[in-house]
Amino acid sequence: MKTKSSHRTLIFDFTLFLFFGVIIWAINVIGQSIFPGNNLFPFLMRSVILMVGLALSYYLNYKFSKKNLLIFNILKFKSTLIKYYVGGIALGCLLIITMWTIIYLVYPFEIIKNPDSKIDLATDIISYTLGNTLEELLFRGFLLIASIKLFGKMGGVLFVSLLFGLFHLQGIGLTVEGLSMVLTTFTMSLLFISVIYYTKSIWTAATLHITANLLLHTLGFDGTNNGMFQVKFATPINGFIITLIYEVAVVAFALVIFVKEEKQIEAGANKML
Repeated sequence: MKTKSSHRTLIFDFTLFLFFGVIIWAINVIGQSIFPGNNLFPFLMRSVILMVGLALSYYLNYKFSKKNLLIFNILKFKSTLIKYYVGGIALGCLLIITMWTIIYLVYPFEIIKNPDSKIDLATDIISYTLGNTLEELLFRGFLLIASIKLFGKMGGVLFVSLLFGLFHLQGIGLTVEGLSMVLTTFTMSLLFISVIYYTKSIWTAATLHITANLLLHTLGFDGTNNGMFQVKFATPINGFIITLIYEVAVVAFALVIFVKEEKQIEAGANKML
């Protein structure tokens, strides 16, 4: 009876967390629409809204994890794990370099300076740091732990990754471009989860998330033509091939990290025998 009761409580809190997550993100979206532009005042207002959302989401993660007796060590920021947080930054850089090296081998290109660049590095760093960290807390904290508890390890990982992919349909809709975005962000979620699994910290996934998105945006590799540079391909490209390269590279990184952690666990178990 106690097990059934705790299971029902977890399902209820799981649903409640999803509801609060939607509210927190909706407030963020409304804040962006009310305070558009890159002037100081609207930027500060958007940042404050994001910080409030971060504080609320962290509190909800901690409260629901503790209430349901789930392991919430991944939420703690530990000085002993700083090497992993820095490693997340390094991994983000390596991921982008790997992706674009493969793309270059398939579709040679040159990188030219963008005369119409809209990059403001200071504000971009703050915005991506706050926004991407909020996404990690909404998707890969309590929600991930609870999903694994409810659906099993594989089911929980796939559920959260699919949810993260569908989350990125905002402003795109059910189009070919939207499907491509869902698949890309689905695979990115697999990588973020593998990093959390390996380092036992959500903050490593956050530094990876921030670094990868910031580099794509700042360098101009995100296709918006707002970055510091433009990518000029020598021949016509197939968007499907570019997306496929992204996804294969991301999944390969995730598998390497996951297998490495499994080997560490196996080695530790063997030492105890």
